[in-house]
Amino acid sequence: MKWIRAVSCWGNEASLEEALMLAGEWGFEAVEGPLWSDAGEWRSRWQDAGLHWIAEIATGCEPGRYVPDGRSGMDEHLEDFRRKLDCAREAGAGQVTVLGGSDAWEFGLARDFLGEVLEAAVDVDLSVETHRGRPTFHPLATLRLLDELPALSLTLDLSHWCVVCERPVAADTALIDRLRGRVGHLHARVGYDQGPQVPDPRLRWHRADADSHRAAWMRIATGSDRFTITPEFGPDGYLQRDPSTGRGVADLREINRWMGDWIAGGKELV
Repeated sequence: MKWIRAVSCWGNEASLEEALMLAGEWGFEAVEGPLWSDAGEWRSRWQDAGLHWIAEIATGCEPGRYVPDGRSGMDEHLEDFRRKLDCAREAGAGQVTVLGGSDAWEFGLARDFLGEVLEAAVDVDLSVETHRGRPTFHPLATLRLLDELPALSLTLDLSHWCVVCERPVAADTALIDRLRGRVGHLHARVGYDQGPQVPDPRLRWHRADADSHRAAWMRIATGSDRFTITPEFGPDGYLQRDPSTGRGVADLREINRWMGDWIAGGKELV
């Protein structure tokens, strides 16, 4: 099986153009991020580079942010989604990952919203991210959505569920097996019971959590010829900092590059 590894614009604090350069330097096959530039120009850039682009759409929040505005209802989220989907289509996106809706909504509203999202995007390979603040914030809520929406595919980020459930969810093989066949894309960040991001996944201190996440990703992808995955260690409070200096405990780009190599089997924990 071939892993299609993407450079995350958010995780690496990079523009789409910078992500293209990083993908070339790292030997990655794709980039993932939202479209803030001219659609036609960006289409030429990523296609000329011979890379895959995974368009990222977040609804109900300001550009560059990911937490939904609690004042936005279903209609506002749908309007936002459709507008951004049109831009992604214009830029040639064939694969889209969505952070949509709100965890504050009743189940029926969340189900109806995601049903509308799926209907609007029948021409693209779309998956909905498991993310705090969204209807997929918890595994049980997500499993129920999967039961009621047969066309729903996930961008699986297990690190969010580790925090919500306060346990190593990635090690729950029964849960992982229930998700197999319903995951279209993976976000590779290693969470633990008290946080969405271990300080440095390369170190032996984090071996159990890192190994359980990698085993879950492999279990999800088993049987596929190719699978897209985005190493997504990131900033914005995820990266722990020295309280006396404010300096990050690790370099995000080094970690994400290492993570991509580790997924592909070229690196080991140190």
